[in-house]
Amino acid sequence: MLDLRQIQSNVLRGYRYGTAAKFVHYTFVRFTDEADARALLERLLPQVTSCEAYDRDGGAQGVLNIALAYPAIDMFGYGGQARALDATDDEATAAVEAFKCGMRARAKAYLGDDGSSAPDRWEAPYRDERLHAVFAMNAPTSDALQRVRGSVDDALAAYASVVRVHDEAGAHFDGEWAGKEHFGFADGIAQPSVLDAGDEAYPGDGTPKKRRGWSRLRSGEFVLGQPDELGQVQFRSAFFKNGSFMVFRKLQQHVGLYRDYVRSVAERNDVTPEFVGAKMVGRWQSGAPLMRAPDEDDPELARDPHKANDFRYCDDEFGDRCPLGAHIRRNNPREDPSGPGVVQTKLHRIIRRATPYGPQLEPGADDDGTERGTLFVVINANIARQFEFVQRNWVNSVLSSTHLTFPNDRDPLIGAQHSGPRAGKYLVPNTSRNRAPLIAWDLPRFVTTRGGEYFLLPSLDTLYNLAHDVPPPPEQVDCPTLDSPDARPDARPDVDQSVPRRTSPAPQPACVPDTKPDQPSVGTKLRAALKNAFDDE
Repeated sequence: MLDLRQIQSNVLRGYRYGTAAKFVHYTFVRFTDEADARALLERLLPQVTSCEAYDRDGGAQGVLNIALAYPAIDMFGYGGQARALDATDDEATAAVEAFKCGMRARAKAYLGDDGSSAPDRWEAPYRDERLHAVFAMNAPTSDALQRVRGSVDDALAAYASVVRVHDEAGAHFDGEWAGKEHFGFADGIAQPSVLDAGDEAYPGDGTPKKRRGWSRLRSGEFVLGQPDELGQVQFRSAFFKNGSFMVFRKLQQHVGLYRDYVRSVAERNDVTPEFVGAKMVGRWQSGAPLMRAPDEDDPELARDPHKANDFRYCDDEFGDRCPLGAHIRRNNPREDPSGPGVVQTKLHRIIRRATPYGPQLEPGADDDGTERGTLFVVINANIARQFEFVQRNWVNSVLSSTHLTFPNDRDPLIGAQHSGPRAGKYLVPNTSRNRAPLIAWDLPRFVTTRGGEYFLLPSLDTLYNLAHDVPPPPEQVDCPTLDSPDARPDARPDVDQSVPRRTSPAPQPACVPDTKPDQPSVGTKLRAALKNAFDDE
């Protein structure tokens, strides 16, 4: 069973559709003095919100979570613990190496961050030096958020050696746009349902069973120190137990470009822009899925959490309802008969948290030049196998499906599109034998990465031990009880005292090169032939 007293609330609470806090704020810092950094953690630890604390008031009083990047953990002397205890455990080793290297070092090779999204073009706070920590705050009201921010601001002001590097703020929209992102689509749907998380499970949020119904995902896919879908506990060290890896990305959305593009495709093909957008995403703007509403939007269906995500792709092998390359079909193929099956899909699920930043561009308005986008957070237990895998293999590479596609094609909404001869396209099948499919050529890049980093959301026990410099016994996997002679008599009685500390220098990560070799353009002649046949008809 999960210990909800120890797990920070951002891991398992407030991410489902309709439960996200309206306001979020992220404060990024860099530590220059170890003692002050520990003192800051000690001061803020009583305010850190666990899942249990969140459940008491639904986050109404505001939430504070603390996430640490690898440089901070190494500075505290625990860098050697950021590793897999079993050196032969390749899965855990890959997860730790991604965390150690950080997002910037792996951005081009694994995340498709090239061109305008290349790390050397990120905003300065994410580009110049590695961050140490982020204080993640959220609340349902502005006043509640200000109270949490005030306590964090006061704590930061007390330690001159703690450098406040950057702040990010976001807020969900009101009125007709409530729950939507800048492109106009309902967001936060199709989140994983986690075993023992203590929340309600809706159809479609887990993984499909063989015949009907859905299974929750094992908690080890998101919470460290727990059994995962492979039946393994990959991080047995008390340092990791009840923690999670957190991915933060600032993504700029080019709303005017998106609207112009779908409008032009619609005009050339005698359909509506709403139809083109729905076929790119896999849902109508209301959130109604194409698998259940293939021909027109159904807002009433979208409002029903028991129906909005309850569908499979088993009877849509060729993408007649939901195109094979649609955004939601790529990122969660379920049991797609033309792509990954259930066994593979459930190994690559992620919990997503997305909050808009910047003002909404009113429908029909021209692009005003204002930056707007999404503060995107991912919760997972294995950065390499979950977040990076999805980005590299399903978003920015060949379709998860094997039908009707070319290697150039990428996620039409968030993919890192190429230009020129390697430009991608998007194909919408036509069920009528007398009409050609709709093909959207030369997809532009609608989303640009502005920066990001990899963090660890430690358990409350681990935060306590980091703050108090608790010296545990050497390399001990099993946690001692309070009656154990290893337990310190002066230690906090409800805190695990077994977190190991390094006794030798932490090993340096072997980070991948910050490049990704160009892949040859396959199918260029066929693509040109199709374009000549169908373009502008």
